[in-house]
Amino acid sequence: MDERLFEYNGKVYPNYIKQGRACDYIIPFASQFCTGDGLDIGGTPEAHFLGAKIINTILNDGYHATNLPKGKYDYIFSSHCLEHIQNYLETLLYWRGFLKEGGVLFLYLPHPDMEYWHPRNCKKHLHIFAPQVMELALKGLGFKDLFITGRDLYWSYAVVAFNRIEQQ
Repeated sequence: MDERLFEYNGKVYPNYIKQGRACDYIIPFASQFCTGDGLDIGGTPEAHFLGAKIINTILNDGYHATNLPKGKYDYIFSSHCLEHIQNYLETLLYWRGFLKEGGVLFLYLPHPDMEYWHPRNCKKHLHIFAPQVMELALKGLGFKDLFITGRDLYWSYAVVAFNRIEQQ
């Protein structure tokens, strides 16, 4: 088999899936929504959203997904991170509290079509989120104006959700 491919459960996938750095794939699209002052939750110095404060425990700065620096942000960008978090609903609600009115939550998530990323196969993943489930969860947490892409060539999908306060 060509070295640019790998086989998993009888299906062929591009090798870049196993190499990480999914954020590199989605950043050009995310930059259309993530502007201003923001956080990259799960980013690393090698792979992150430029201009965002990197929130990654590897940096040993005391911040992580459930301990963010105080303030209100224009966006929160998170690529292939949420599936590693045990209490993801609590975490999403927590993140919402750090977004300004109209702020953007941008999630890049593994698509359930990719068997390699299911928790039964990838022990680092605690969850796999169907796009419809993520839409219901975010609406239930009060996010508005959701936009969810289809599966892309990274076997992932993006979710764009706005933090809007309902007018009475």
